[in-house]
Amino acid sequence: MASTALKHSLSFFIFAYWHDARFKGKAGGPMKVYELTHNLTKRGHQVYLFIPKIGSPEQQTMAHVCPVPFIDLPVLRFVSFQLVSFFWALRVALRKDYPDIIYVRIMWSFTPMILARFLSVPVMLEINDSPHRAYAMTKNLVKRTTVHLIDKITFRLSDHFLPVNQKIAQEMSTLEGVPWDKLTVLPSGTNIDMFHPMDKLQCCHKLGFDESLTYIGFIGTFLRYQGIETLIEAAPVIIQRYPQVRFLVLGDGPMKDAWQTMVSESDLEFHFIFPGHVPYKCVPFYCAVMDICVAPFHKSAGDSSGVKIFDYLACGKPVVATDVGETSAFFADSGAVMLVPPEDPAALAQGIISLLESEALRAEMGEKGRAFIAGRYSRTQIAEMVETAALKLLPSRW
Repeated sequence: MASTALKHSLSFFIFAYWHDARFKGKAGGPMKVYELTHNLTKRGHQVYLFIPKIGSPEQQTMAHVCPVPFIDLPVLRFVSFQLVSFFWALRVALRKDYPDIIYVRIMWSFTPMILARFLSVPVMLEINDSPHRAYAMTKNLVKRTTVHLIDKITFRLSDHFLPVNQKIAQEMSTLEGVPWDKLTVLPSGTNIDMFHPMDKLQCCHKLGFDESLTYIGFIGTFLRYQGIETLIEAAPVIIQRYPQVRFLVLGDGPMKDAWQTMVSESDLEFHFIFPGHVPYKCVPFYCAVMDICVAPFHKSAGDSSGVKIFDYLACGKPVVATDVGETSAFFADSGAVMLVPPEDPAALAQGIISLLESEALRAEMGEKGRAFIAGRYSRTQIAEMVETAALKLLPSRW
């Protein structure tokens, strides 16, 4: 939509809770949130981001960042963030800039919705995973019941819903009774200005990699559902055919030690490279080194749409991914993603080998992937979708 249709800019209050001890003293965090606030600001809106004071949030976006202090103890982190952010936002609203929209990433709390009711402004709720899948995975009955109740209140107090994929949208309609005119599927997308094709040779020199080798790459948080053990199990078959292959596994997280131990016990240390966590702005250079990118999700990944796949394709890389969640729904017609069954090392190995056999096919898939993402899933386009949905809640602003 054309931003010139606005009579004047909107004021967004955006609430997003997260906590990761790895980012104490270093920049990083939920880049989708930061880039949404940044792009809405670039489109002329006033945006206030209420987010925990961790990961240097002020450095991540040109929006007005309200880095909320919190008590860094279990349970108290979340509770203290909710209380402080509520009163901070109320103060901003009454003294500085009254919001038109309150935007919330679902976080098992309805305090921003109470603020919205007090201020008489609509609420937009972003949903990045299936609430019903979360209920099923929560074994503690008291916790499951409490979370479900909080979500019920949250849904009742929200005016528009932004699920990350069509499957979650269908759940919200079928199981929660949300009308389809209150649902906008909001894909993760990617920053196509940051993630773009670059010269492999130059990036190898920049990062100290041997440009004569072929790199199979993964980028992401080291969680079990990412399926790196499947890649490790597939590696010997690939190496037997292509001994010049190296597996570049970029990231950090709870599974790091287990995966590195598995590599060591499989005598694959020579072929696997674990650079660890790198700053977000450096990730595209590592992606440029990779010849093929992988997303070997487990079945337990649930409704994942594969945020990393958006990044890979934006960099012009061919991808081998497992067919789980909404991966097929998003990428089947991209011409750039080869889908294989999950938790099947033989199928993953064959998919990778089929791309190693043809440099021309890799180049063709890379070009198609870049065009696919640039045409549909840039984070600028995602911000425009949020703006359009917000305007439906504020018809007087047209």
